[in-house]
Amino acid sequence: MEEYREIVSDVLTTAGGAQAWVEMNLSGYLTERCTGCGANEDAVALVEALQWLTEHAPACAARQ
Repeated sequence: MEEYREIVSDVLTTAGGAQAWVEMNLSGYLTERCTGCGANEDAVALVEALQWLTEHAPACAARQ
């Protein structure tokens, strides 16, 4: 069974046409996700995760 996660940010379209967002699981752990480059990284805090999202989306040219 896969862990439940909820998207806690806007879903942004990347430069390559993929999607990127920030998720949170039921324990409150954050994850930075991108369908283009395959990013699936833990985040320490929401502020840093949102900063990653706003910087990553326009720079990621990888396609889905």
